[in-house]
Amino acid sequence: SGRGAGPDHAFHRGDRLPWQYRNRSYVVDNWRSHRLTAPPRGYHWVQTGADYVLVAIATGVILQLLLAN
Repeated sequence: SGRGAGPDHAFHRGDRLPWQYRNRSYVVDNWRSHRLTAPPRGYHWVQTGADYVLVAIATGVILQLLLAN
């Protein structure tokens, strides 16, 4: 299914983001300056290494990946 996000490229859409990334320090609040789209209600962007994942806040499930080149 192609390369995933994160340092080991292990995170894919529909996966649950590991607990260590579900920490405020990884959440991207200033998504505009990272050239990210506005997260839908109930979601936030999380930085995982050089990549970004759009994650459901309540469950940690990944909706979308934005991979660095």
